[in-house]
Amino acid sequence: MDPRTGRRQRGPQASAARPGADGPTTRTKLKSVSLFVEWGYDGHHHSVPARVWRQILAGRHIVRRGTPYHYEGERFSCWWEFNGREGPGSLIVSYSGGGDGYVGTYADALHQEHYA
Repeated sequence: MDPRTGRRQRGPQASAARPGADGPTTRTKLKSVSLFVEWGYDGHHHSVPARVWRQILAGRHIVRRGTPYHYEGERFSCWWEFNGREGPGSLIVSYSGGGDGYVGTYADALHQEHYA
C-alpha cells in the first residue's frame, strides 16, 4: 500500500520491498550500487548513486571517473563507461595509457545494492 495515496502498489514499485533483518518485509529505497571488476592482480570498486544507476538501467550512455590506483609503483586513472561502444548493458573500465582493464556487462560487475 502506498502511504501517500492509499492505493495498492503494482509493478516495479512493489519490488522495492526487501526482507528486513528482523523478519517482516519492509519498504526501503535504493541508495546506491557497488560494482566490482578485476584485471591483472587487482580488484577495482566503483559506487554509483541510485539516480545515476536508474539512468544506466534506462540505457543512457554514462562515463564516470573512477578512483585512481597504483600498479607496480605507477599511478593510473580509470573511467567506467556504461552502455558505450559495446552497446546496451555494456561496461568498459579503461585506464590511463589507453588500455581497457575490463570489458563486459555491468550486470556481471554488480557487487552489492545499498538501501536506505
